Amino acid sequence: MTNPSRKHLVLLGAGRANLQVLRGLARQGRGDLGVTLVAPHPYYIERGMLPGYVAGDYALEDIRIPLDALVEASGAGFVPAHVHALDPGARRVQLSSGDAMPYDVLSIDVEPVVDRDQTEAEMPGARRNALFTWPLESFVQLWPQLQSLAAERALHVAVIGGGRAAVELALACAHALAHPHGTRVTLVSDESPLLASEPPGLQRRMVARLKQLGVTVLQDRCTGLDGRELQLASGARLVCDAPLLAAQPGPPAWLLQAGLPLGEDGLPLVNERLQVEEHRQVFIVPPRAPLELGPVLEANLRTALDGGSFKKVPVQASRLRVLSCGAGRAAAAWGPLTLEGREVWHWKDRRDRRQLASLFKV
Repeated sequence: MTNPSRKHLVLLGAGRANLQVLRGLARQGRGDLGVTLVAPHPYYIERGMLPGYVAGDYALEDIRIPLDALVEASGAGFVPAHVHALDPGARRVQLSSGDAMPYDVLSIDVEPVVDRDQTEAEMPGARRNALFTWPLESFVQLWPQLQSLAAERALHVAVIGGGRAAVELALACAHALAHPHGTRVTLVSDESPLLASEPPGLQRRMVARLKQLGVTVLQDRCTGLDGRELQLASGARLVCDAPLLAAQPGPPAWLLQAGLPLGEDGLPLVNERLQVEEHRQVFIVPPRAPLELGPVLEANLRTALDGGSFKKVPVQASRLRVLSCGAGRAAAAWGPLTLEGREVWHWKDRRDRRQLASLFKV
């Protein structure tokens, strides 16, 4: 699989940071370094543009970009596989293909997952009846089927989840499916306050948009899905044609079971260089990492392989918060300042398209 005489960098996952590493390798060269990208699918899907795809503002090819040109330009190999296990002590990754891939340095930037076994235990019937929004590759291919069904008759769609992804999805569905038959959308947001982690001004604007687009919000918890009904913690039942599960995803099980130290949030601990202290040849990109993390990650990966000085990674997320509101609108917050409207959407659209194009420009 690899030449044992040269060092081997393995990139697990086609996340933005790992793709920025590939872009850097394409521009600066990889020398005698062996590089392999491992990902389940040969595409990158821009999750920030997913609500726009659901709302009909983007075609699938606008948000799902093939990886082949970038991989070829970087000189890396590509292995289409899932990860089954990570053994950091032996520096080996077990793949769904049956291969055990060795590495000298490992960069993990994988798509988060929803634990379907845990979800099924908390909401019996979810595995059989719900349309999961993760993994994104499956969702973007199934979404047109729901659109086609809504074009034939009125539906009642329930979006299950209380985070920003669920709110954005509910608004996008309400906009996309309202015509021609008046499909209704209900957001089942559990008992917590809606968008509790967002600035208050942004919360108010998003709640106002939900009302404007006719989305019913139930602050109740789904406890089961049975045929065409949702069972709720309050004892009520909600008739539903299409339940969309927008639960908060987390790290894959193989990463949590690799014996790496975990923090209080249940995520693997990394230092300011994104290294796992006990296994410094392992780098992990944290959730909600800054968009332009890749160049510093690339420099640190090269240092881990060839020596030199490490760089401190800017892990502080931006204070700017931008959410899609459906119907060609978006809302943004910077500190106490909030804005909402079509102008914000056009700004977000230009920014997202520019960032996506730059990711694959070599």
